[in-house]
Amino acid sequence: MDIITSLGIGLGLHRTIGRFFPVYLGVTNVLPILLTLFLHIDRLTEYKQDEKVDVNVQYDFIIVGGGAAGCVLANRLSRYYKVLLIERGGNPNPLTFVPGLESLLLTHPETDYMFLTAPQNSSCLSCFQRRSLWNQGFGLGGSGVLNSMVYLRGHVYDYDLWSFYTRDKRWKFKNLLRYFLRSENYCYDCEKRATLQTPTNAKFHGVGGELPLMKPRDVPLMREFLAAMSWADVQIRDQNAPFYNSAANVAVYNQRNSRRSSTYTSFVEPVLHRTNLRIMRYARVIQVLFQPGKNLAYGIRYERFGKIGIIKAAKEVILSSGAINSPKILLLSGIGPDNHLKNHKIPVRLKLPVGENLQDHVGTLVGPILIDKPLSYIFERDTNLTSVLQFLQNGTGPLTLPFPVGNAFWSSTRAIMAGEGDWPDIQVGFSPQGVSEGLAESLSRNFNLREDVLDEFLSPVVGRDAFFLIVDYGRPKSRGTIRLKSVDFRDDVIIDPKYYEDRNGEDIKVTVEALQKTAYIAENAPVFKALGARLSPVPFPSCKDTEFRSYEYWECVARNLVLTLHHYTGTCSMGPSNSPETVVDSELRVVGTKGLRVVDASIMPFVTTANTHAPTIMIAERAADFILDFWRNRASWHGPRYVVKSKSP
Repeated sequence: MDIITSLGIGLGLHRTIGRFFPVYLGVTNVLPILLTLFLHIDRLTEYKQDEKVDVNVQYDFIIVGGGAAGCVLANRLSRYYKVLLIERGGNPNPLTFVPGLESLLLTHPETDYMFLTAPQNSSCLSCFQRRSLWNQGFGLGGSGVLNSMVYLRGHVYDYDLWSFYTRDKRWKFKNLLRYFLRSENYCYDCEKRATLQTPTNAKFHGVGGELPLMKPRDVPLMREFLAAMSWADVQIRDQNAPFYNSAANVAVYNQRNSRRSSTYTSFVEPVLHRTNLRIMRYARVIQVLFQPGKNLAYGIRYERFGKIGIIKAAKEVILSSGAINSPKILLLSGIGPDNHLKNHKIPVRLKLPVGENLQDHVGTLVGPILIDKPLSYIFERDTNLTSVLQFLQNGTGPLTLPFPVGNAFWSSTRAIMAGEGDWPDIQVGFSPQGVSEGLAESLSRNFNLREDVLDEFLSPVVGRDAFFLIVDYGRPKSRGTIRLKSVDFRDDVIIDPKYYEDRNGEDIKVTVEALQKTAYIAENAPVFKALGARLSPVPFPSCKDTEFRSYEYWECVARNLVLTLHHYTGTCSMGPSNSPETVVDSELRVVGTKGLRVVDASIMPFVTTANTHAPTIMIAERAADFILDFWRNRASWHGPRYVVKSKSP
């Protein structure tokens, strides 16, 4: 019996099933208190342990950041070496295990960094101050404790492009597949119990790994979504197997028994008994330390509970803090664009393009698509003690479903004309969510959109059954930057994604075409027409001066209704070691240094054409072998220092 089920029985929910009380409302009201209470207790526990910490211990490896990549590395490296995993946050809050609470847990400082971007010139026009809100998980598990849990690898050609760009065949998809499979524990029994059977290619799914993967058991309107995609010539197939032209399917989630499973709960919690693995929580790394006169990393400087300390690494320091904080640490360490460092009076150790090449997928909503049958999920109507019991006892019901529940991929006209028709560049996520009373407030809070605009847009159709689709261009040309605000490590960086600022305007053109096609499918596919599906007649308020449904209207919507998909990548880009655009080489070593690597989504030279969580886990698996092979081949290697019995390969 897990903690969530125990809590439900302890509250007597199994005896009060007949009372249709809106439990979600109660959770919403007390949520900030629960999050704050848990954080203070967790911090206090760590603070009491702080005096027992021997800071003079030297570790073989220091891993900075306990997110998707850092937790995988901690597991793999601590099988043989003494490892310190250092994380700014603490343990994940138990509420994060409930998938349906995803949107409620965003934008709380106890769980979310809540970064705000710089004001945008060509997008975010209906955001407060034209700034996008970038969520990032705060604590062990990183964004894996907040994200939508969608497990998508991307396309074969995404990785073949990395291989071509880095001139290293080890990054081709066919050579990376085993690193995807190594982590996976795909639940075939879950698939047998699902009410909708969809294609799964067993050759491309791993079992026996640490990360549990499953399809949801029952998803509202999913049968209709897949039928509509099939009508539009989008093939129904396994999206984690190689596919070409198009693909649609129900989402695969990193869940066990319909509970969220992050890389912390999957890779680190099971090996906390290892005496050579230490987790340092609530510690913020300030900079990497180097040997005087050399570019050999020997440790890190950090702050914890108001104290500044130094910890040394005998072999390597590995930055796994993500595409925002990994470049920040490098910049504060004197590695980055020389003019930027000089402007902040930071001595230049190495001139590298740290913080350049920032990429993200920017989403736009198509909807609400109103329907005439009560088949969608509406918060006030469908969340009650019945749905709580469904989740606790059976792992079913609305509390198991984040956004999105299904995905479709196809190729834009741009891709087809460029000879890339077999490399889809459009992703469409599907959500069977109706128009709830709190939807405008939720979108405003989580994406920094103006609530007055959203109220005007959604209030005329509140309470209506509907569905939404979120559309993004998977291979954007726009490139942004990460820059220091100051030399104070406590200050956030300046994030400028430069959405829709590519030179030829390709990003907005491709996006508008995709929005138009998506709206057409939603209203014209026979299975949706049978439900009376039609786009809400209320135009988006910021665009009501343009002709409704025209190209100009959808362009206006794309520039106003901006939703980050949280796929931040590229700021410590991998590439050939002699390229001026490279920060790390193809083995993820920071160019010009020794003993320093970056292992996270920031190393992607080009963002994958789908969600980035699965690729980041794969990057960590690939990096673990690079690191172990490197030290195994050193003259000092005399066999593993620590061999821990483990299920991991």
